[in-house]
Amino acid sequence: MPIDIFDPVTMAAVVRQLPETPRFLKDTFFSRDQLEPTVKVAFDVFKGMRRVAPYVSIRNKTPVAEKIGYRTNIVDTPLVAIKDVTDIEDVMKRLPGEVLMGSGMTPADRGLELMAQVLNDFNAQIARREEVMCAQALFDGVIHVTGPDIQDYDIDFGLTNKGTASVLWDAESSTANPIEDLQGWVNQCIQNGYRTPDICIMSQNAYDAFRDRMIALGYLDQWHMNVMEMAPQVHTDGVYWVGRLRQPNLDIYVYTNWYLDDWTDPDAPTEKQVIPTGKILIGSRNMRSTMFYGVLSYADRMTSSWVSPMVPRGADSWVEKDPDVRFLRMQSRPLPVPQEIDSWYAATVASTT
Repeated sequence: MPIDIFDPVTMAAVVRQLPETPRFLKDTFFSRDQLEPTVKVAFDVFKGMRRVAPYVSIRNKTPVAEKIGYRTNIVDTPLVAIKDVTDIEDVMKRLPGEVLMGSGMTPADRGLELMAQVLNDFNAQIARREEVMCAQALFDGVIHVTGPDIQDYDIDFGLTNKGTASVLWDAESSTANPIEDLQGWVNQCIQNGYRTPDICIMSQNAYDAFRDRMIALGYLDQWHMNVMEMAPQVHTDGVYWVGRLRQPNLDIYVYTNWYLDDWTDPDAPTEKQVIPTGKILIGSRNMRSTMFYGVLSYADRMTSSWVSPMVPRGADSWVEKDPDVRFLRMQSRPLPVPQEIDSWYAATVASTT
């Protein structure tokens, strides 16, 4: 019996085999995935206190420590979904890259190839949405959920470790000292978030300003080579490692990548940078954070029953007649949660325009 390429089991296997799309923020800070059995996610936000054990008398009872240090939030995981329509002409035409004559591909072969291409594109789009959500969580402390036919809402993590350099690094006749600024923000992460940062991610213009100020202050001349180890190299597409600052001890990365914002103003889509212009992020790769995925749910027309898979991505397909078309859809319910609030710092250090 031939395999139906649109069978839910077959499609699930195809989705699992899709290549990973590079996502620097997710891979760095939200590499731990957690699948949830509901659309709601309950997560703990840690914000402890540096209490000191009390002195006690051997003649009295030991005092009971107050249970503090975290709060539990419950939020709905946002639903992300994309749909494609394929008609009979799509599987009868030659695919891009297919041999002009005598390729040997049947309409069924083209249908499988088209499905793989569409699912791969959908996977990349959802991964890009996840990366934008990670950037909002880290730089704003708030994920803005907005879209057609849904009531806009914010998921607020309560970030307070964010601010602006007292003197912008790229200001005219700037007197800024980036090392002093970075050390001050590192100290705030240690004090407020109980983590020692080991990475700094910069937008391109923020790094340009950082480099120019380091040169102006003489930190990069032959007499100060111990200040920063520099050996720029490509990390992934859109990301390169610049070097390591010795004190504070930070790996410096420049992240230059864009996404199309077609929801703020649907009539005028705008390309925006994942790392906002003029911003930097200081954080620890060991901070506690999780990428949650809520359960998905859709009707399976083959079995006339509901399917509720606990997976990062779910795909389904159905056919409509007259005209004959097939719909292919991919869904996900991602929610990046930085659980150790204030263990990182988001700063504006250069012009944001």
